[in-house]
Amino acid sequence: MEVLNSKQMANADKYTIEILGTPSIVLMENAARGIFEEFEKLSIPKNKIAVLVGKGNNGGDGLALARHLFNRGYKVDIIFIYPPEELKGDAKTNLEILKKYPIQMFNYNDEINFDNYDVIFDAIFGTGLTRPVEGIAKDVIINANLSKAFKIAIDIPSGLPGSNHNILGECLKADITITLARPKIPHVFYPAKKFCGKVIVKDISIPDFSIQTVSPYIFELTLDNLPLIYKREEDSHKGHFGHNVVIGGSAGKMGAPIMASYASVMSGAGLTTCAIFEQYYYFLSKYPEIMAFIIKGKSFYTSSELDELLKFISDKNVITLGCGLGRNHQTKEFVKGLIEECDKSFVIDADGLYHLDDSLLNQLSFRAVLTPHIGEFARLTGLNKDEILQNKISLAKDFALKYQVVLVLKSADTIIATPEGNLFVLSNGTPALSKGGSGDCLAGLIGGLIAQNYSLLDAAKLGCFTMNLTASILTKEKNEKCLKTTEIIENLYRGFNEIEAYQQQSK
Repeated sequence: MEVLNSKQMANADKYTIEILGTPSIVLMENAARGIFEEFEKLSIPKNKIAVLVGKGNNGGDGLALARHLFNRGYKVDIIFIYPPEELKGDAKTNLEILKKYPIQMFNYNDEINFDNYDVIFDAIFGTGLTRPVEGIAKDVIINANLSKAFKIAIDIPSGLPGSNHNILGECLKADITITLARPKIPHVFYPAKKFCGKVIVKDISIPDFSIQTVSPYIFELTLDNLPLIYKREEDSHKGHFGHNVVIGGSAGKMGAPIMASYASVMSGAGLTTCAIFEQYYYFLSKYPEIMAFIIKGKSFYTSSELDELLKFISDKNVITLGCGLGRNHQTKEFVKGLIEECDKSFVIDADGLYHLDDSLLNQLSFRAVLTPHIGEFARLTGLNKDEILQNKISLAKDFALKYQVVLVLKSADTIIATPEGNLFVLSNGTPALSKGGSGDCLAGLIGGLIAQNYSLLDAAKLGCFTMNLTASILTKEKNEKCLKTTEIIENLYRGFNEIEAYQQQSK
């Protein structure tokens, strides 16, 4: 599903109203009816309800909703944050209707106790906010957050901006956000996402082709838009599913390439080879499915290993580089030579990213998936972590466009940026992945999928989603703090099973 910023959503609204001829008040009525439908489904106390009304169209949505609530017998109070005389257009029309209703309306004051309400609907601000909330609206948000009432945000929690994921100041912390037509940036990107609660998207009769007129470039990655998992023919053999070579490891970090190799095996790659130093070969004894390329007499990579490795990988499909590789200055020369002399596709993670420079990045165009976390991406871009976190959407997009690579920027949300300038966001992660080895698992999983002839982008999408889904399945059974990365790898089949079952049902 497309993820829009406030300007894109406003333009899609405008197209629907001005070009297609759908009256704006019809859209407002559809919004109110859809929100009411979701409210009716909730199993929560509903004896007394407050609707907090601002002075824009978001307030108009709240007023139309209040009418539906009253008509269905709910006890509802309307609380105006600003003088109701300031309402205009469709919002004013809905107010004039409600003036004829025997419904309680108040101007906000300090004597209003939000603890007297079971449910608070937030219709103060819409998606157009660009600065911190001040004055009476700030007081209202603070007091609403302190209350025990169940809080439902209409379109977006008040105080959040509609076009980025940053926290500007005070903002309502919703239990549920019911958004209209499409999810917006704060609904899917952290830290703003933390204030949205469960996000429900309601159709209000803005057609898909109206959305396409605003050129969306951000998409939420879901089961509905994942790449199809290939069906294996009955007469297939290992040669049909490619060969992934994992190059990594150094003294103290040999577990990393082994976990990446294990994930590659579990991805379905026909063959997986782990390049491993001779003295650590016994590490592979637990995983007989993983083949080994033995490097003698060393504990880190240098250019002297390059010729032999280049010969070995000449007929292989993909190289997964960097897991536990180390940062020895001689290893940098090895990485440089490998990228310059090898024309294969690469998945590059961890210390492999440390050794990249602008020249090497340019040589990876159209043949690499890079998987940095925020700190690694900061080094790649020359920016600090705070700059990355505040501008991760635009920075990820610009980086992928500049170097023509698939970028997987790992954080609480995962952003997959493409060489065409599109972004796919995955925000169903779990803290169970917040531990060493998760990045190695993901790199090996993506590499194994590329070996099976998935495109770089499809492998990144499928790898990220499957790993997150598998971890989420396991956290329902185990404490997330205790979940090991190797357990996630061992259970990848469960994530794949769920995806394949969904794809079969959707045919």
